Amino acid sequence: MSRVDDAVRRALAYLARQHETGYPDAVHTMGAYSTAKFVEQYATILRLPPSYADRFSRFRCAGRTFHVALITDALQDAVDAGHVECRAPVEANAAYLRTVRDGLSWRYFPGFEPLPPDADTLGQVAQVLVRAGEAHPEDFTEAFALAAANAWENGAVNTFLWEDPARRRQTALNVLWGRGRDDTGRDPEVVANLMSGALLYERRVGPCALGPLIGPAGAWVAGQQEPMGFWRAAWYVGVYYSTYTAVRLLSTLGGYEESTARAARFLAQAPATDPLNRAMTVLALRHCGQSPGRHEPGHDHDHGFDLDLDLDLELIVDSQFPDGSWEAIPLLDNHARVWGSRAVTTGFCLKALLAAS
Repeated sequence: MSRVDDAVRRALAYLARQHETGYPDAVHTMGAYSTAKFVEQYATILRLPPSYADRFSRFRCAGRTFHVALITDALQDAVDAGHVECRAPVEANAAYLRTVRDGLSWRYFPGFEPLPPDADTLGQVAQVLVRAGEAHPEDFTEAFALAAANAWENGAVNTFLWEDPARRRQTALNVLWGRGRDDTGRDPEVVANLMSGALLYERRVGPCALGPLIGPAGAWVAGQQEPMGFWRAAWYVGVYYSTYTAVRLLSTLGGYEESTARAARFLAQAPATDPLNRAMTVLALRHCGQSPGRHEPGHDHDHGFDLDLDLDLELIVDSQFPDGSWEAIPLLDNHARVWGSRAVTTGFCLKALLAAS
């Protein structure tokens, strides 16, 4: 058994234990103080009665929907690679994801009404349920229509999906939800993730309300690329996750080879030093046309840069913990504090290692 195969085996064993206990390491909790201040400002903007603010200021905000979807995506990769034992947890997770739809779509914190459904969670859930064969129109018709109603003229879709997206109110609430930093509501990594879900749905299930917007959204995402080749993230730490989601969409759409080549050059010249972001580098390079585990160290004559994908895999394998997991590297940035999860890091590392098999 190769070192990569052994690392995959141990990662699957760790995720199996997480699955049996409900993925406790994938739960993101917002503190009571942050919840109360958030609700107070929200109620003031919408002129809601004090009873509303009192009810939700004491709400326990605990979200795992998005993270379980990320992990399930990795488990589906394992199923596709022949690890049939992962089929049962994939099916169970798909059933869970269908049950936690909250109204028209999915919320990051289920049940927390002040925070509306978001495009990022919708996109991730759509990808997982389509890949698992569990995407049904009755689950997604209204959700995709809600997202389409929150589209901007330039092709982006607002991160937060408001049922009555009046521009003046939407703008005010984006400032609140974005904490005054990323407050435009137009975030490239979110749009890329949403449209990847919509594109997969259209290709495997059928038409959806976002279909006509996928092309313009792809062009908008391509236009957000920085000159050095990466994409800046609004809700994630660093630039590797946002770059991975962007090149995944653009490579699937086709016609953006110059953008993906520029991203590949950046990733090769600015390697991440931790396993989570190194895993996302491997996955992004795969979408850029580079195949992990199938290159000798040296020069890529097609794109004009030096790469060593074997070195990327070695870093990932060498940093695995004895229990099969990887460190909880910060992934999400909610502007107050960063959040990471050993289970989520393990999912991304598993995806990268499977890509090399």
